[in-house]
Amino acid sequence: MKKWLPHLLLVVLLVGLALTLRNRDRLPETPEKSVTEFFTAASEGDDRAYLRLATGELRKSLEQARSEAGAEAFRQGLRRSAGGIKGFAVTRADDAPAPLAAVDVEIVFADRNERQRMLLEPIRGGWAIASIEQAEMIKPPIAYGTPVSEMPTAQESQEQPVEAVEPNLEP
Repeated sequence: MKKWLPHLLLVVLLVGLALTLRNRDRLPETPEKSVTEFFTAASEGDDRAYLRLATGELRKSLEQARSEAGAEAFRQGLRRSAGGIKGFAVTRADDAPAPLAAVDVEIVFADRNERQRMLLEPIRGGWAIASIEQAEMIKPPIAYGTPVSEMPTAQESQEQPVEAVEPNLEP
């Protein structure tokens, strides 16, 4: 029994290692999770994970950018691009051509919001980002993080109060 124990432990260790390595490159199961991991990879400067979540021409373009800038500069650029993000929301859109999925992403910065659409492609049981549209900048009326005590009153912002309207519930 004792001479089989080291072999058994080695087999268990190798199986565990194989499962860990196999799951490391697995793509997320939903488009929303892929987008979330994409932003997480950018904020951490994890270029390997960032590139793994892209596919097609987008991936080729990102790989070329990394090659031209150098790996370290590319990682710093990822961190810098995600550095000012306060939060983001991902919403699945209904109008994507099959088999793709479209998501609308609203990214919140301290001084602005940006909206953009991403198209994701199903690959190997997961989802990878195939394209990212140019972001549309939106200036919110009140900057993110403004304390309530500093918010303008309706009179200060020249907003007119909205009148309450009784809903018409008759068919």
